[in-house]
Amino acid sequence: MKTDSLGIVEARNKLGTLVARAVHGHEITLISRSAGERAVLISEADYEELLSARRELEAGQVRDAIAARERGELRLHRYESRDDVYADFGLPAPGERA
Repeated sequence: MKTDSLGIVEARNKLGTLVARAVHGHEITLISRSAGERAVLISEADYEELLSARRELEAGQVRDAIAARERGELRLHRYESRDDVYADFGLPAPGERA
């Protein structure tokens, strides 16, 4: 599978071609705006396939966790409120600023 890497200006100038290559050739294009800001252009079909694979992986993790719980290997934690969940993970509650 071929992967191109382009800056955002060049990608913008070639967008029609890049979309056609993604859709018909399943080619991947990495688009960079800066060192820390990158995106990937892929076809919708490839995106759906990735989402499906992710859902399967997550479902497997849930099945594994349920099996571990049934074997007594996993202790469940009960939270009293949604804010307690956010606090436990070190996240700001909805509406709060980080």
